[in-house]
Amino acid sequence: MTKSFGLRNKNGSCWINAALQSVFRIPDLQERFADGEEDTNNVVEVCLAEVWGSKGEEGLKDFYECVKTSTMPAGEGIGDSHELIEFLCDKIPFLDKLMRFKVASSIKCNNCDYNEMKPDTMNEFSITPSVKKQSVSDAITAAVQPVTIPDWTCEKCKKKGCKKQLLLAEFPQVMMFHQTSVNTTVSYTPVLVVNKVRYALFSVVCFTGGHWFTWGRDLPPGQPWVRFDDTHLQTFAANYMPHDDRMRLLMYYRINE
Repeated sequence: MTKSFGLRNKNGSCWINAALQSVFRIPDLQERFADGEEDTNNVVEVCLAEVWGSKGEEGLKDFYECVKTSTMPAGEGIGDSHELIEFLCDKIPFLDKLMRFKVASSIKCNNCDYNEMKPDTMNEFSITPSVKKQSVSDAITAAVQPVTIPDWTCEKCKKKGCKKQLLLAEFPQVMMFHQTSVNTTVSYTPVLVVNKVRYALFSVVCFTGGHWFTWGRDLPPGQPWVRFDDTHLQTFAANYMPHDDRMRLLMYYRINE
């Protein structure tokens, strides 16, 4: 059973609340916590499950202690929501598996047949729109175009110049897109089709320059949208589309049809 609740802000912890409200919308995690299947040996996941199970009444203080680092001062100051979600993926294998892209980095020499391919993975896909209101699909396409690196020196022929390219091998159940530019914006839609697979938008994390909040909805599609702003919740119709130029993170869920 899904549920919506607010989270208290402690010393600028809006970035934590925005990240948690986004993660809490993932159906697989909702089911895992509702069934009490969290890993009891994983202190971060236990704290997360306690926050969920108590509707934010318990677990936040312990959660701050679990995730606090020199760069993420949880409970003591402002931080970054996308860094926290990446941290949670690193600490919670169940979440990591849901959100991990399989990619590869290709380097081809411009002068000989040298071609190097390195497989890799990542939890977030960074998009930097080149024009205002560029679509997510176009931003993805732009991110995987070959890029010429003139100063690179080939190990084989010793000449300079190569083309480097990011290759997408496998898309995850949950896709997180991080808009890295603050000067341009991305145009996003409630449904995204990637490699003929449909993904439903379920979270839009926004940053005003000093405050984080999240637009979120439960799945399957057809549920109302909720604006989660610390303890303040505002509900909108299911057909509402939370377009917001302050968007920093988009999260999509694969629709298994």
